[in-house]
Formats: sequence, C-alpha cells, structure tokens
Amino acid sequence: MVSKPKLQCSLCNERLAEGEDIEEHLLNEHEPRELASEIAAEWEAEEFAGTE
Repeated sequence: MVSKPKLQCSLCNERLAEGEDIEEHLLNEHEPRELASEIAAEWEAEEFAGTE
C-alpha cells in the first residue's frame, strides 16, 4: 500500500502530524497578518515574474 507523504506548512516548514488538517494548522499556529503577508508575497512573485 502506498502512503501519502506528510504535509508540510510552507510558512514554518513544520511537518503536520498524520491526519492533521493544514487549514486547522494555519488557523491555530499562524497570525492573520503572517498569512496575509505570505499570500501577498506569493501573488507579487507570480505577478511580477519575468518583468525585471
């Protein structure tokens, strides 16, 4: 039987426990401003990729 690889939070690089939900981890372990900053940084990286 093939097992699924464990999820890893891209903000803190913590590996989630078996059955742990990424949404719950993000809500419980990270501040809203931290999440917003990460989303904005990812959007900017995609939006401005290759325009330099």
